[in-house]
Amino acid sequence: MAMTWFKESRYAWIGLGSLWIIGVIGGLTRFSMAFFQVQISEDLQISRGFISMAWSTNLLITALCAPLGGWLVDRYGPKRVLLLSAAMSTLGTGVVMLGHHPIVFFIGYGVICGLAGIGTTTNYMLLFQWFRHHRAKAMALLGSASSVGLAVITPIFVSVGWLTWNDAFKASFALGVLVTLPIIWLGIKGPQQENMKKARVDSSIEVEGDATPIGGISSPKKFVHLSIFIVVAIALFTCGLNMGTVEMNLVAIHQLADVSPNMIALSMSILGIMEITGTLAFGYFLDRYNKLIMMSILYGIRIIGFAFLFMHLGVSPILFAIAFGITYLSAVPGGLLIINEFANGKGKQTGFLLLFHQGGGALGALIGGIFFDYFQNYQSLIIVDVIICIFATLGYFVLFTTQRRSLRIQHNKATVSKVL
Repeated sequence: MAMTWFKESRYAWIGLGSLWIIGVIGGLTRFSMAFFQVQISEDLQISRGFISMAWSTNLLITALCAPLGGWLVDRYGPKRVLLLSAAMSTLGTGVVMLGHHPIVFFIGYGVICGLAGIGTTTNYMLLFQWFRHHRAKAMALLGSASSVGLAVITPIFVSVGWLTWNDAFKASFALGVLVTLPIIWLGIKGPQQENMKKARVDSSIEVEGDATPIGGISSPKKFVHLSIFIVVAIALFTCGLNMGTVEMNLVAIHQLADVSPNMIALSMSILGIMEITGTLAFGYFLDRYNKLIMMSILYGIRIIGFAFLFMHLGVSPILFAIAFGITYLSAVPGGLLIINEFANGKGKQTGFLLLFHQGGGALGALIGGIFFDYFQNYQSLIIVDVIICIFATLGYFVLFTTQRRSLRIQHNKATVSKVL
């Protein structure tokens, strides 16, 4: 009998730990692009719009690779796909590190690192296969990896003034070769093909037997599933747009508002810490409470955060870091869990939903640079984030009220039938 930890197989937790370490290393690239935008612009003699275009290209290619990754996993297995993804990421950072030229930077980060997106869907598919009782927590823990990297790396680079964005890419390349690739080779063994098929069958049985679609209808209706898919797709697109705004432009927004470097460093550290705290908290609640209302609350908190960022108060960097950080890493897992549990979501749906998320990120990064070049500020970008967060909040809330109304109608019908 296989050993279990907290009702899950031991291998599930070992695999999660391996993916988590890989995610922490991936935080280096995220940090360097977010923190050193001004320095990259000056060193390479390029505009922020060009950097935004490289970032957007990266996210767009990642988005297009997400459905492809799901297909490759089904055909060749998760280990090979993850190895290829890590190899592309390592190669991309190596190209950026060795070539100090705008075109080389664009190809290395924008194109080659973007191709690493074939592994995006793989992580979620593996977690859906490995975990039965703690899926939300597992997804939350995996999502916290890059935030741990951000929270640890930021103070190091701020306190050691001579470290640059190029040093961050060098470290990312070295860790990719020495740590990421060996971990995937040794730690992500994956279930044997027979076990993978069995896990898919068990998962299908579990979903069909236990998951109740929105509205409490035992036989799923296409219209209900379509409405869920549309709302989750809009919400994930919103999350991506928020991500493009924050990861690409947050430091520049603070710098334009004359926020001191120490305050920026403090807010970035708080952002990373709150991402970890928030993802664990929402992971706990998503496993226990109605996921629709939890996601509506999540996007409501984001609206408050962007409102503080728009006002540029003295404490805005801290308040935004708290509000956005606590919600940042739970939007994608929450949306995918809703699809997986309420609408019998499968790997292909996961890939296409991640396509919406990455597409939103590409657009957020791109329009951020365009808005700055045109308006010389980011206020219009923040307004766009607020408006689209309102749509996501209302979408989840309407689904929640629809679910409650349907359950109430069913309860009344059942009561009447018993009386008769």
